[in-house]
Amino acid sequence: MRKKALYLFSLLLLLAVFLAVPVWGRAGGGGSSGGSSGGSSSHSSSHYYGNSRHGRPGIGGYLVQLILFGALAGGGSFILIVKGKAARAKSRRAMAVYAQLGDNWDAREIQRQVETAYFEIQECWRRMDAHYASAFLTEELMNQFNSQLQWMQVRGEAVVQKNVRLLSAVPVCALDEPGEEQDILWYLIHGKMTGYYIQKATGNVIRGNPRPEAFFEYWKFVCRDGRWVLAQIKQKDEMDIDSLTNLM
Repeated sequence: MRKKALYLFSLLLLLAVFLAVPVWGRAGGGGSSGGSSGGSSSHSSSHYYGNSRHGRPGIGGYLVQLILFGALAGGGSFILIVKGKAARAKSRRAMAVYAQLGDNWDAREIQRQVETAYFEIQECWRRMDAHYASAFLTEELMNQFNSQLQWMQVRGEAVVQKNVRLLSAVPVCALDEPGEEQDILWYLIHGKMTGYYIQKATGNVIRGNPRPEAFFEYWKFVCRDGRWVLAQIKQKDEMDIDSLTNLM
């Protein structure tokens, strides 16, 4: 019984370590970060069986899979963009009201801070130096980034990051709470870059995609000393934009 419990504990420990390993070569590693959430991602797969033997799809089957996957991915992104525009309009109206009550709700200044933060935070990940972006991160998130990056250094890994772009940064939820430090802003970030990890000793790619990829993420900003700093990153499949909009 004791051996079984020890085996289960070891398995859970290995799983926790695996989930903590960043997947994509961008800030936070492409997984959840901030708060108490751990990095995770879910992938669904469907099996299509064509006329080929042994249950393996033929060329036609692969083409059908590719077309279906592209249609689903493109359709999901289109819906998210449309919902993001509606959420932005609602957020901007709320921010205009909040601006009459507090100096930290200037929409143009916030947008400038968010866009600057995006590039500086990605750069800190590329440099593998969380302190580089300390002015744009909460202390808690900076410490989390630092732990992740230090662990990668111990493993002899390096980040490769190229052609970092910000396609759009859209406010999707703005909440003004009693006390400036309780104010919250959620942004839908649409970015594109080439980001992956290599083993420094060999230069071999060990995680991520060495080709450009576009992505959507939700970034949570909080107000600290009159500035908006990043507190959390969530992947698009981890949050519901409608639920965020309904909070306002």
